[in-house]
Amino acid sequence: MPQTLKDLLLGEMALRHRLLSEEQLDLCIQQQIDERHRRPLGKIMVEKGFIRNDVLEALLRTQRRAMDEFEKNADYGRLFGKTAVLKGYITEEQLTQAVRAQARKHARGVKAKIGQVMLELGLITISQFWEIIHEQGDFTCGNCRQRIDRPFFRGPAILCQNCKSPAFEVTTDSPGPKPRRRTIRRKTEG
Repeated sequence: MPQTLKDLLLGEMALRHRLLSEEQLDLCIQQQIDERHRRPLGKIMVEKGFIRNDVLEALLRTQRRAMDEFEKNADYGRLFGKTAVLKGYITEEQLTQAVRAQARKHARGVKAKIGQVMLELGLITISQFWEIIHEQGDFTCGNCRQRIDRPFFRGPAILCQNCKSPAFEVTTDSPGPKPRRRTIRRKTEG
């Protein structure tokens, strides 16, 4: 069973099974980046002759099973993605799409939370993001340290009602969305 999201990536699986070297994988990933992700990594690995098509198909089946197992065993509890599905903002398929995008970011060393990835992909709006995150706990401005109850929305940003500075802003540059001056404190029962 996969331990992390990175374990679900096709290239990582091929490396673990010693089907190609890190240098070969890096070449394929670079080509995929150069092509702006227009073709799947597996097809590039086959085209370069690093793996055969039947091996790719077997890897894809293994990846699907691993993804199903990972999702089945995930403790969704109060997780952002599952909440978005339960509210009807996204489908299970869209959540899977976002989880895979998040895994690709993590593999490139870019840390992104699932809500940020959903925003970047256009799966949810900033107000839907706020509704979910606010349900999960208190949202505190990192600038003035005040709790945000009634935010203002300006474009892709949540502004603090107290100091009017961005408490959270989504950018669509290559590293993905970035939280700005944001802390979240979980509500405590009691």
